[in-house]
Amino acid sequence: MRVVLAILMWSVAASCIAQRTYTFKSVHADGTVSYSDTRPETATTVEKMDIQHNSAAIERQGAQRMQEIDTATKRLEKQQADEAQARRKYQSALAEARQEVSDAERNLTSARQSKKSATPERIGLAEQRVRLARQRLREVQSAGPSTAR
Repeated sequence: MRVVLAILMWSVAASCIAQRTYTFKSVHADGTVSYSDTRPETATTVEKMDIQHNSAAIERQGAQRMQEIDTATKRLEKQQADEAQARRKYQSALAEARQEVSDAERNLTSARQSKKSATPERIGLAEQRVRLARQRLREVQSAGPSTAR
């Protein structure tokens, strides 16, 4: 029983010692600075530093920096997704406008070639439809993907 208690006490003491780790910052006569876990004899000034405190602050800064990086990454991914969606919408609107022009031109050709219904009114309406379809195509092309949202 005493052996178990001694081992338990030794492990508690070891963990307490391990939690407080110090390092020594030493300034030597030639002006160089060194860090060591033992106190150097040749140093002109020695400063005892609490590593645990510094490492906790560094960990907090690292965690905060990682969070900032994650936030920036998510913002960039969202921006890229929005841009891709705008490009898809633009391509869709452009394809639709081109199809309208193609259909209108085909309709005009058939209106001109029809022997039964080649009336001036029908041809005029077909020409007007071609003009409107081309105008819409120019508008879509000039708008570009950024305003197609």
